[in-house]
Amino acid sequence: VLPVAKPEPVAKPKPSPTQQPTAKPPVVEVKPVVKPEPQPIAKPIAKPEPKPAPTPIAKPSVKPSVKFDFYGQSIEVSDNKRLAQSFRGRINNDSIADYWQRLASQPHKAQVNELLDQAKSLKLNDWSTALLFDQYARQLHPRDDTSRQLTSWFLLVKAGFNARVAYNDRVFLLMPTQQELYGVTYFTFNGLRYYAVNLNDTPVATGRAYTYSGSHADGNRKLDFASPSTFITAQKPAQKTLRFSYQGTKHEIELAYNLHLVPYLASYPQLDLQHYLSAGMPDDTQYQLLSQLKPLVEGRDELDAVNLLLRFVQTAFEYKTDHDQFRQENYLFPLETLHYPYSDCEDRAALFAWLTNQLLGLDTVLLMYPGHVAAAVATKQAQGDSHTYKGKRYTVADPTYVNANAGMTMPAYRGKQPQVIGSY
Repeated sequence: VLPVAKPEPVAKPKPSPTQQPTAKPPVVEVKPVVKPEPQPIAKPIAKPEPKPAPTPIAKPSVKPSVKFDFYGQSIEVSDNKRLAQSFRGRINNDSIADYWQRLASQPHKAQVNELLDQAKSLKLNDWSTALLFDQYARQLHPRDDTSRQLTSWFLLVKAGFNARVAYNDRVFLLMPTQQELYGVTYFTFNGLRYYAVNLNDTPVATGRAYTYSGSHADGNRKLDFASPSTFITAQKPAQKTLRFSYQGTKHEIELAYNLHLVPYLASYPQLDLQHYLSAGMPDDTQYQLLSQLKPLVEGRDELDAVNLLLRFVQTAFEYKTDHDQFRQENYLFPLETLHYPYSDCEDRAALFAWLTNQLLGLDTVLLMYPGHVAAAVATKQAQGDSHTYKGKRYTVADPTYVNANAGMTMPAYRGKQPQVIGSY
């Protein structure tokens, strides 16, 4: 018997600022008399190619199939009733081993390959692929959680993933991951951490649990949460208008995005904050946002362009702490920051750092203070408050400090040494 390990706490110190502070407007915030030479955008903004609809997997029309919805996308897998084996009896090592053998003795390769083909067609990463396999297992066992969990485990191992199970009065799926997870219970086997991953809203392991001793050589791949924005879902369009002012000029950014991606991104467990920097956005939404901001920063000097992006993130989004909005700590991916009515300091810092890197080509980092996260930019000439990281000087840029320009630290954190994380 192994105790369920205490989940790692979410990385951001608490509490966050309950209100979004406002800096005194700069005495002078005007364009220089001598306009600098336009600076080319760091990365060309290529208009995304229209995405073809995923190619359905051909199946003989005479055979029945299992059909289900996956974030708006219709999935169809050839039917195999022999995979719908029901688990009976007490949950223990012997009964789990017996259930595995019952599934392994049935034809299953066709269904595993079809699900993998669907995952490839939809450009799923490991996390969404695991969700897809689990959703298929739910169709086989809509009211039997134990059979469904064990079937998900079996299919994922046959698909090449490293997976195990633990149990008490329920069964829990355990998988090692490429990234560290927060707020998720785990077990350690031979120095490798296995998390009780929560697929499709399954309750996580609690109390003490036994671990099934069997392991299977079919699967050895760790679960990877990278590249969350590649998923080709069906379209469920939503609109958003973001308004802000800079140097007396009002700007509006009009965006369309896919609502099906919001619950998918919400399914993610909490990762290290740095992973939200590199997540990016779906190509079409990214193109809309960058192509509208690009002409606003072109032709400005470096700090002026940074300040415009700061003002955009500071004022185009309403502030509220995660605990006020979600009743728990909840880091947001950039698309989620666009979607939800409110965001807090780490969400804004991640979005600002991504925008600054994409539009200006400047290295950015996050600054973690007790209870607050800001950003900093590697400008050619540091101005105001700055910090050194790996031999490079970074100017403070706080997307939560309204009207603050680059080089201004929020008063509550002035003079404090932050932890530098998430270089991008």
